[in-house]
Amino acid sequence: MTRYLVATATTETTAAAADYLAPKLDADDEVYVLTVEEEGVDVDRAALSDAQERFAGIATVRTVRREGSPAPEILAFVREHDIDEVIIGPRRGGGEGFGTIGTTTRTVLNNVEGPVFVVPK
Repeated sequence: MTRYLVATATTETTAAAADYLAPKLDADDEVYVLTVEEEGVDVDRAALSDAQERFAGIATVRTVRREGSPAPEILAFVREHDIDEVIIGPRRGGGEGFGTIGTTTRTVLNNVEGPVFVVPK
């Protein structure tokens, strides 16, 4: 069994993560989909429901919504749930492609010991 964390704030990140993960998943794998609501910053609430739909019947899916600063919340979640791989978008804000890596993604890349896969936006 492998535990995956999809850290997402948008339906686009959720879709890209599902495209990446679906072929890798086994029935006994667990996929946690996490959004972190930061005060004053909008989170696409459909990102969690989209994950439920995309992973249904493939693996166990658990959606989680937390409040706070995204990077510390993601890192805490990885530790608390013994996550094997993190899937995250390059940044929360607009733009296309990989242009730049945002602060949250950079912090996750620098502090998670296991694999971190950055999906395109």
